[in-house]
Amino acid sequence: EDGPSPDTDNIAFDLTRNYSSPWNTFLLNFLLREFQLRCTSETWPIRKEDDYVEEILRERYKRLRTLWKNAQPKLTTKGVLETPAEHETRLLEESRRLGKESRQAMRRRNHIVVMKSEAPDDDDLRSWKWLQRLINTLGEHGMSSEESSVENGIENVLRVKKLEWRKNIDKELEIVDLQRILDKDIF
Repeated sequence: EDGPSPDTDNIAFDLTRNYSSPWNTFLLNFLLREFQLRCTSETWPIRKEDDYVEEILRERYKRLRTLWKNAQPKLTTKGVLETPAEHETRLLEESRRLGKESRQAMRRRNHIVVMKSEAPDDDDLRSWKWLQRLINTLGEHGMSSEESSVENGIENVLRVKKLEWRKNIDKELEIVDLQRILDKDIF
C-alpha cells in the first residue's frame, strides 16, 4: 500500500492483487487515458465511452491475473511446491488438453458442415456453405471450449463474453450441433 508509485515508463501490474487495488487502479486509469488520447490524436472514426473501455481493461486484467495465477507453482499432494520440472509438465499438459478440446470441437463442427455442404440434394446448401465459411474463418480459436475442468477440487467455469461488436452466432452453431445429434448414425 505505501510503496513507490507506478513508473509510467515501465508499467507493471501487481498481479497478487485484484484490479481495484490502488496501484492497479492507477495503472488502469493511466491506460484508459492513453487509449483515449491515441483515439483522439489518430482521429479514430469510432470513439468509445470511458465506462466501456474501462470495463474492457478490467476484464483483460482479470484474464491476465487468472493466467498468471494458473502459471504459478502449485502445492503437490505432499504439501510441497512443485519442482520446476513438475511445474513445466503441468503447464504443458494443460496447454495440450485445452488445444485438443478446441481442435476436436472445430473438427466436429467442420465435419458436419462439410458433409452437408457437399450433399447435392440438400435444400439448404447455401446456408451450409455459409456456415462452413464461418467456421473456417473463426478457426479453432474462435470457438469456446465446451467443457469446464476440475483441478485440485477447484472448478474452472468458462464465461462467454458478449462483445457489442461481435454478432451473436449461437443459433447458427447450435444448428451444427443439433445436426450431429440428428444424424447420430453418421457420427
